[in-house]
Amino acid sequence: MYQCSVCGAQSIKWVGKCSECHNFNTMAEVSEQTSSEKKAKCGYEKAPAVIAVSAASAPLQESHERIATGIKEFDLAVGSGVVDAQSILIGGEPGIGKSTLMLQISSRLSQEGLKILYISTEESISQLLSRAKRLKTVSPNMFLLAINEIGEILYIINNNDYDFIVIDSIQRVTSPESDKAYGSPNSLRQISHEIITACLEKGCGVFLVGHVTKEGLFAGPKTLEHIVDTVLYFDSNKSDSYRVLRCYKNRFGSTNEIGIFEMTENGLSGVKNPSGYFINQRQEGSTGSVISACLEGSRSLLVEVQALIVHSYMPVPKRVCLGIDSGRVSIIAAVLEKKEGIKLSSKEIYIKIAGGLSIQEPSIDLPLALAIISSYNEKPLPSNFIAFGEIGLTGEIRGVNNPSSRVREAKNLGFTDVILPDVNMKEVQIIKNVNFHPVSKLKKIIEYLT
Repeated sequence: MYQCSVCGAQSIKWVGKCSECHNFNTMAEVSEQTSSEKKAKCGYEKAPAVIAVSAASAPLQESHERIATGIKEFDLAVGSGVVDAQSILIGGEPGIGKSTLMLQISSRLSQEGLKILYISTEESISQLLSRAKRLKTVSPNMFLLAINEIGEILYIINNNDYDFIVIDSIQRVTSPESDKAYGSPNSLRQISHEIITACLEKGCGVFLVGHVTKEGLFAGPKTLEHIVDTVLYFDSNKSDSYRVLRCYKNRFGSTNEIGIFEMTENGLSGVKNPSGYFINQRQEGSTGSVISACLEGSRSLLVEVQALIVHSYMPVPKRVCLGIDSGRVSIIAAVLEKKEGIKLSSKEIYIKIAGGLSIQEPSIDLPLALAIISSYNEKPLPSNFIAFGEIGLTGEIRGVNNPSSRVREAKNLGFTDVILPDVNMKEVQIIKNVNFHPVSKLKKIIEYLT
C-alpha cells in the first residue's frame, strides 16, 4: 500500500502524481502492520462518558450570550458579536489585514475584561509588539506569545485560563510526531482538531488565521471549514483600500453577512456609508450604467452595474463578467434576444460590478438587463433611477424579498425613481417622496427606454 505524504491519499500501486492533491513524487510505501496498529489504538469497545437523552424530556438550553467586540463591521459579519468557546476561522490573501484585524479584536475584547492570548507563529515578540504599539492595541489583559509547536500550544491552553486564544497563523503550527509534510492538509486538519478540542474542554474561544491558495480557497483541506463554528473570509483585493469581510458559515447566526472596512494607517476601520463608496465614482450620463439595490445578509447596498456591448469579429463572441456569475449574464442575454429581439449573439458582452463586490442574488437580473439595453442602444438612463428585480426565462419580472429596505437605502442616498417588480408594490407604497415604476414584463421597460 502506498500513501501520499502530503494529503494522505492511498493507492494499491505507486504512481508519480497523487490523484487527490496532484503533487509529484509524494507516494511512499506504508506497511499493513502500521494500519493494524492504528486500528488497535482506536479502542472500538470503549464506553462513552455521556449517555443519550430524550429530545422531548431534555431541558431547554438558554441561547448563547453574545460578546460585542466594539468593532461594528466585524460584529455585523459574525452576527452581533462572538460567543463563548466559539471557534472562528479567518482567511484572506497575504497582506490583506488578517493580523491587523485580530490585534484590534484582541485589544477590544481585553478592554471588556476578558483574558486574551495572541499566539504568533510567524513573527517574533518584538515584531508583534511593534505592530501592536503602532496600531495602539496594547492592553494589560492581552498577552503575546511567539511559538509554533503544537505540544507547547496545547500545554499553554490546558494549564491557563484564557477567554479567547488567537493563533496567527494555523499553517505555521508544527507537529514533531506527524509523519506528514509541513503544512500538509492531513497535518493541518489534525492540528486544528486538537487545538479546537482543547479549547472546548477549557471553555475558551479560538480564532484561527488561515492563508489562501492561488485559487482563493483556504490553504488546507475543505474539511477544516467543517471543524470550526464560523468561517470568515476577506473577499476583496489587498490592493484596494476597502476590505470586504464575508461570513460563509456561522453556527450561531446567519450567513452571507458582510463587514466593510477601510485600511488606514491606524489599522482597519469600519465604513460608515458602504453604499456611497460603491457608487461615489459613477459618471452620470454614461451608457450601460445602472444602479441597483442588493441585499447582503440583512444589509441593503447600492451597487453600480456596468455593461459594454461591442461588435465581435470572432466566431464565438466573448462574455467577460466581473463580480457576477457568467451563467446569469448568458441567460439574460438569451432572454433579450429570444423574447425581445435584441441581437446579442454577434456581440461581445462585458459586465462588471463596480467597487469589487460580488453579487449572487437574483435581484441583479433587471438592472443587468437595463445596463445591456442601455449600452446596446447607446442611450443612458436617468441618473436618479435605480432598479431591482428577477427576470424569468419567459421575460416576466419576478418579485424579490425585502423591497422596502432597498427603497429606503436608495431614498437616503437621493434617488427618487425606482423600477421594481409589480408584485412588490404593496410593500413599498408607504414610502413617501419616491416615484415608483412597477413592471411585470421586460417588454414594457424596453418600450420605455426606446
